[in-house]
Amino acid sequence: MGGSAFALRVPPLNTPRMPSEIYTRVLQHTLALLQSHYEYCAAPIEGPGKTTFGDVDVLVASPVSESYSPFLKNSFILMKPVAEKLKTLLNAEALITTAGNPTVNFAVPWPDDNYQSASDKRYVQVDVHHLPTAERFQWELFHSAHGDLWNILGATIRPFGLTANDVGLYLRIPEIEALDKKKSLIFLTSDPKRVLDFLGLDEDKWWKQFETQGEMFQYATKNRMFWVKEEADDVKEGDVLTNVDLGQEGGDAGKKKLKHNDRQRMAKRPIFRAWIDEFIPMLRKQGGPKEPEITREQIRDEAFYKFGVREVYEKRLKDWQLARHLEELKRDMIKGQIPPVEEIPEGPPFRSAAIRMLIDVIMGGKEFDGTIPPAARKSEEGFYDLDLVQSFITLNWRRAGELGLAHQQVRAMETMRAKEQKKRKAAEEMDRHACAAGPI
Repeated sequence: MGGSAFALRVPPLNTPRMPSEIYTRVLQHTLALLQSHYEYCAAPIEGPGKTTFGDVDVLVASPVSESYSPFLKNSFILMKPVAEKLKTLLNAEALITTAGNPTVNFAVPWPDDNYQSASDKRYVQVDVHHLPTAERFQWELFHSAHGDLWNILGATIRPFGLTANDVGLYLRIPEIEALDKKKSLIFLTSDPKRVLDFLGLDEDKWWKQFETQGEMFQYATKNRMFWVKEEADDVKEGDVLTNVDLGQEGGDAGKKKLKHNDRQRMAKRPIFRAWIDEFIPMLRKQGGPKEPEITREQIRDEAFYKFGVREVYEKRLKDWQLARHLEELKRDMIKGQIPPVEEIPEGPPFRSAAIRMLIDVIMGGKEFDGTIPPAARKSEEGFYDLDLVQSFITLNWRRAGELGLAHQQVRAMETMRAKEQKKRKAAEEMDRHACAAGPI
């Protein structure tokens, strides 16, 4: 939380930004304490050029005893007991937990602090992030490294159908992502080495801190999907563009095309802002790479080969296309081809009956006047011939309404008879009980 978690506490605690020496001292002391209780314990590599720090972030996983694990077998996160144990271990004065969140904020006394009163006392915010597995720990350590670097890489790989989040690297299915981003994601890997290899980035350099912001920016340009788009002159403030992801544009035009999340990052993250405002325009003037050397389709095919996800990808796409096909069949073809209520003399009940009957016949396999019509036949993949469906509905929707109403009447009569039979049985049962009890 950047060192601001305890500002809203009552009373608030003073957690000012730390100079490097205080940050390093607190980090090393915290790691030494936690390493006795967790097999995995480390801090992400910091971004370049930082001279002050808002908080100390530490990742932990695989506790040596269950008393230090917030993850229960039923996936429920029970953070409070673990947080209290860590509070004692870290000699923290206060802590903050959030239900369901495996991260705890601690207010640790500032080292060797000389304060005149309690209100002057300073603290260091230490955030301990619990990861459920060693694999997730390694990925988070990788994904959180170098501060804003993944924001930069994410904006570069996004137009090629790749997304990295707190779980791993994913391939997106373009036909799905516009309507359902979550369903469009195909998991590739959470192995940092495989990710860097796929992006074409040097692994050794990744695990070392960059000395300067410029050095980190130059490293980001080695991503094989990086290229600089020519500056557009016809983009106006407020324009909504759908192909905003094609290339790194930067400058004023690039800012107008950024996605909402990226615009938020620009406002809050000075390094990402420098990448967009300064570095990309500088590369453009220097004649940086102006054409991508690879396409989204090539990246997809490489992912199929390297991560073995072709079958998962194709099945997800097929299932989604079939679900959309059936939804459109019901909504647009069956319901949409029948005239509106005001054009049907028999009124709403007739139209509703026609719709229900046509759904039962076409999608449910019910006979229509004693036969299964060709419009109800599906391909091996489950798709219907929409031309046959449309023709059948146009010719038979009125007959479907008649059959539907007749079916409803039969069903209503059966329901009434069943209710009457149930009442008779209940009355007979009461009579038997009365006879068995004898006279009062």
